[in-house]
Amino acid sequence: MSARTPFLNPLLALDDRTLLARFAEQHDEDAFEQLVKRHGRLVFGVCRRAVRDAHLAEDAFQAVFLVLARAPQKAVEAASVGGWLFGTARRVGSAARRHEHRRERREARAAQPAAEAGAPGSDFSDLLCVLDEELGTMPEEMRAALVACFLEERTQDEAARELGWSVSTLRRRLESGKELLRSRLARRGVTLGAGLLVGGLGAPARAAVPALKPSPAATVLANEVLVRGVGLKAAALLTSVALAVGGLAHGFASDAAPTASAQATAPAEVAPHTAERVPWATVSGRVVFPKGHAAPNPTALATAALKDASVWEPFAPLFDEGVRVNAGNRGIADAVVWLRPDSTDRRAEFPAERVHPALAGARPQTHAVIAAAGQFRPRVVAARAGDAVVFENRLPVPTNVHYAPTDDGARDFNVLLGKGVAHTAKPLPALRVPDVYRSDIYPWMRGCVWAFDHPYFAVTGADGRFELKGVPAGAWRLVVWHEVAGYRAASRLGAKLTVPDGGSGPIELGPIEFESDDWPTP
Repeated sequence: MSARTPFLNPLLALDDRTLLARFAEQHDEDAFEQLVKRHGRLVFGVCRRAVRDAHLAEDAFQAVFLVLARAPQKAVEAASVGGWLFGTARRVGSAARRHEHRRERREARAAQPAAEAGAPGSDFSDLLCVLDEELGTMPEEMRAALVACFLEERTQDEAARELGWSVSTLRRRLESGKELLRSRLARRGVTLGAGLLVGGLGAPARAAVPALKPSPAATVLANEVLVRGVGLKAAALLTSVALAVGGLAHGFASDAAPTASAQATAPAEVAPHTAERVPWATVSGRVVFPKGHAAPNPTALATAALKDASVWEPFAPLFDEGVRVNAGNRGIADAVVWLRPDSTDRRAEFPAERVHPALAGARPQTHAVIAAAGQFRPRVVAARAGDAVVFENRLPVPTNVHYAPTDDGARDFNVLLGKGVAHTAKPLPALRVPDVYRSDIYPWMRGCVWAFDHPYFAVTGADGRFELKGVPAGAWRLVVWHEVAGYRAASRLGAKLTVPDGGSGPIELGPIEFESDDWPTP
């Protein structure tokens, strides 16, 4: 067999998630190189459409893979790696466009230099940007199907295999995605023709991609997106990552400051926010069950007595997960933690001008709640106002989702979801009390949704930990709430918290004991 036969490379047979796992766990540079080869054209196409400057588009392209290198688990948890890269490229492109606009204002020019030869006309470019925007806000599974089949031009069999779906599931989501995209574009006066997805977005993506040579500008863009979507801590820890591309290893920027020569070549418009020395902090801690009280035991469900008992046998034991306390550290899962102004006015709003610049302009997101293994996952969702929640049933039997906002009947719905069927709720307003949802068919399956008008909120994990990123210096109040126990110490006003002025840095709070009279007794 010829040495040039591609099947000699065993990585070609691995799916994207396996390649990412090899990179994350074994530092396998070849696995990362394979991901760049598979998705580089898609990413570069999005970046080219986002900004006019060709060099800035290359910086954005490099930044996308910097983000992937620092946060591979985010891509693994997504419906598809390609869909995640598309969304990340959109966010990096938006950051690059902001830098481009700031440069234009500084230079006070009425127009940019002419586009490169072969670039589409402005009307067509605007049309493709609209298409990118709408794809970026679609439910994750629909976007994954559209990206795989149209932007990356995979066959339906190839796409289904990569996504881990049956071909029939892929086709259903593909058709649903096209119909949703068609209706959204129609509201903006655009007709989705048969060739627009492939001819518009697919063809530019077939252009040659740049080599991965991460520049200082790319590092700044990656930092901005990591701050916005992953965390200030991750952004500060952009340690060196070697990427084998075209047989050459190119190191990504490390914690060390760039050299003088690197600083001289970096575009002025991408100066990082940290240059302004504005104080921000990452506030983290753990919410724990109070000492001196016996933590409640999880309520086990008698699987054999449940409706459709045979369905639940593979998932036994099932529990009513209203209260989950970590046996090792007494951490409380699914508590909602957020900041509010240091005020006794319960209606005081978080001052918008105090929000970290990288968090202020976040685009609306769609949060997925999946019915699987006898539970809704996640049980508790915290989101920003304007975000939406999509419910999908992955159980082998139908279930309903009864969504009941406490203070807004216009958003109430009760839908029956067959296997593989999804329903997207209306965009969320800022909430003063949580929305609740449940399955009436399987009543132990339930949860709640909070939405805030600022980015400083979190849901505690299985160990009770939470993290708030990019918190501004000043006096605030930290509020803790749980669906069973209500507000910590029965106070909606929260406990005082001071973030000192004096520069960025982490603040680790001591254990936060959640006192409440409403905890169930063992």
